[in-house]
Amino acid sequence: MITVNVNNTAHTFNSPSSLQDLLMQLAISEKGIAVAVNNQIISKSDWDRHELAEGENILIIRATQGG
Repeated sequence: MITVNVNNTAHTFNSPSSLQDLLMQLAISEKGIAVAVNNQIISKSDWDRHELAEGENILIIRATQGG
């Protein structure tokens, strides 16, 4: 099992997975979001290659309109 923090909430998974898998498991749409892992922005093209590690801090930011 692996536990990571997503927007300051702990999530535990049965097996290591990619950042892409995490978004799918949490039902988070990929449209209009940015993802940082341990304060480093991860390019969308690398989401499927970034393997999650125990204790990583993941921040998901959704773009919104406004002013």
